[in-house]
Amino acid sequence: MAPFVALVFGMGAVFYLLGPLIGSLSRFTRAEVPASALMFVCPGIAAALLVRRGGGSLRRWFAAAVRPPGAAQAAWYVPIVLLAPAILVASYLVMRWTGLPLPAESRIPWLAAPLLAVVYLVPALGEELGWTAYATDPLLRRWGVLGAGVAIGAVWGLWHVVPYWQGGHDARWIAGQVLFTVGFRVILVWLYARTGTAMAAVVAHASYNVAWSLFPNAASHYDPVVTGLITAAVAALVVLPWGRSSGQG
Repeated sequence: MAPFVALVFGMGAVFYLLGPLIGSLSRFTRAEVPASALMFVCPGIAAALLVRRGGGSLRRWFAAAVRPPGAAQAAWYVPIVLLAPAILVASYLVMRWTGLPLPAESRIPWLAAPLLAVVYLVPALGEELGWTAYATDPLLRRWGVLGAGVAIGAVWGLWHVVPYWQGGHDARWIAGQVLFTVGFRVILVWLYARTGTAMAAVVAHASYNVAWSLFPNAASHYDPVVTGLITAAVAALVVLPWGRSSGQG
């Protein structure tokens, strides 16, 4: 795990430096995203380098990573696709009920959803080839779903702090989004453990990004503290029945 993390952060540092020079990616994502987010290529590249260095077959590793859930696991497509959007809907409703700031007129570009799904599948695959297809199994065997999810989620969240800051967010926003990141990683590890394929994490990851971009008015009023708390609660609910078990099956 340590060589993988070192490679991911080392390559990510290049994008931290390039991000302010390139500017925003909002013309592709609708919502405001700093160019340093292009570091999504780093986990997959780091994993491929380490697989090759260890004498493994890149073809077999990649084929196993992109294998979709089998027919017997068809029911898992429901949480894979819908759980993250449901969390964002719950976040919006909580914000309304508690009087947190929301736009007076909500604009949601539903027609953009299919294109956004295609756009976000690419970075989700780039990240999950590393975080899920490479880094998860050893930690899952050692610590189970919760331990692996928290460990990888903490590293994942820390890796994103600079892009969050470059996106103009304050400490409260960043802390809330890191909380979300850890909770969401626990959910991604759980989905992977139950389906046995990294594509479950890829699609769920992309699904969240689409839902975030569709949050009213280009996610301008998205509150990661609310979303993070809801996600942590959902993560606890899905993981508690498994305890320290890997949950695979």
